[in-house]
Amino acid sequence: MKNTVKILAIATAVAAAAAFSSSAIAADKIVLKAGHDSPETVPVAKGLAKWAELVKERTNGAVEIKVYNNGTAGSASDYAVNCQLGTLDIGAVNQSVMTSFVPDIAAIDIPYLITSYENADKLFANDGPLTKYYTDEINKAGINLVNMDVWEVGFREFSNSVRPIKTPADIKGIKLRVMDSKIHQGFWRALGADPVPMSWGEAYTALQQKAIDGVENAISVLYGNNINEVNKYLAMTDHNYSSIFMIMSEKSWKKLSPEQQKIVQQAAKEAGAYEREEQRRQAKEAVDGLAKRGMEVTTVDKEQMKAAVADFLKEQKGTYPEIAKIIDEVEGAK
Repeated sequence: MKNTVKILAIATAVAAAAAFSSSAIAADKIVLKAGHDSPETVPVAKGLAKWAELVKERTNGAVEIKVYNNGTAGSASDYAVNCQLGTLDIGAVNQSVMTSFVPDIAAIDIPYLITSYENADKLFANDGPLTKYYTDEINKAGINLVNMDVWEVGFREFSNSVRPIKTPADIKGIKLRVMDSKIHQGFWRALGADPVPMSWGEAYTALQQKAIDGVENAISVLYGNNINEVNKYLAMTDHNYSSIFMIMSEKSWKKLSPEQQKIVQQAAKEAGAYEREEQRRQAKEAVDGLAKRGMEVTTVDKEQMKAAVADFLKEQKGTYPEIAKIIDEVEGAK
């Protein structure tokens, strides 16, 4: 009888300790709100889901990332500002938006500067030189932001509802949505198009209402957003390699213990590797998928595109000599 009572007492103590431990975790639990502007099916959204999964598992639930896709956490153009204010914890912020905070990130926006996924990996993946360079800049800029990693949106293509694009001259006069980037606007203007800066979340409705004729974005994003419903023509221009910064509010970062910070950042990098694989898998499927949905797909000669805007590209590259040197060393390596 005494042994039974003793066993029951031990079991009760263990249960109480477990309950206390669980309640302590619950009481101290940190929930990080992450904003993203596209559907949950696109690569960045899947990468965020993977990041959340890894963080929850490795912190035993003490830190949780809740992902808000489709712009439900606000406009993507405001994510960085909201992170600065502490009203958003994590934002998936396109490189063009980040130029408002760290101006020389604009160098990545220069068309045809990064020409292959192989070179993009050398520059960004596994803490590549550009990831290190920009992370250091962001973290030391005194802007209340901490960069977790740089992920991939992919090479950008061009869709429209006016005509098939086979040469640079075919682009003339087409009104298209672009990011709020002087480089993007200047590039399309040099080709004779009419660029209209607006957030991606507004682009689909603008196409429906005929306020714009086309858009340019990574192929997986075009596919994931069913661009075939509002555009008939898809041109494979590969005009720009697009990255996305995983930034965190410095206020939120400081809420984490040193051990939690290490877990969150390492998980971001692992999720980034997964996101890159997913982006490239989806990119391969997207062209065939959009063609099957009725889009007319054309390929535009990249050398013709570069020649058509040669002066503009030379001018932009000369504006960012340090970044251009880092990229040229990778692009020129054999």
